[in-house]
Amino acid sequence: MIWHFDGRRTATASIIAAWALCLMAVWAAAARKPGKQEEGPAAQLSKAPRWARSLGNPYQGQAEAAAAGKKLFQQHCAECHGPDGRGLEHAANLHSPLIQNAPAGVLFWALRNGRLRKGMPSWSALPDQQLWQMVTYVKTLK
Repeated sequence: MIWHFDGRRTATASIIAAWALCLMAVWAAAARKPGKQEEGPAAQLSKAPRWARSLGNPYQGQAEAAAAGKKLFQQHCAECHGPDGRGLEHAANLHSPLIQNAPAGVLFWALRNGRLRKGMPSWSALPDQQLWQMVTYVKTLK
């Protein structure tokens, strides 16, 4: 603090300046929040456990698996994600880079666990083979 002739006024001004700096820091932090896409439906992918990131897709690159996954997608997913996977209302756009760049194991984990509070059902009742087939199909949507 700088003290001049009237010490109380200068001290009050210093406190006000300190508060202003704090508010500016809070506003700057709020401006750095993730974009809407990262806060949307696909944000759940960042919560996948480490083990899911290391899972490899046993059907990667197999056209028959992708075709089977497309049929499963039409039966279970198209109602919310649309027939082309671009998302309807609050469902994720499966063409988005966030989903297309996600490890296959993370997508498998997301299908198995869902996000019930946000409307994404858990598909844990489906066999792993079918979940991997859907992941294989989703990865073809690039």
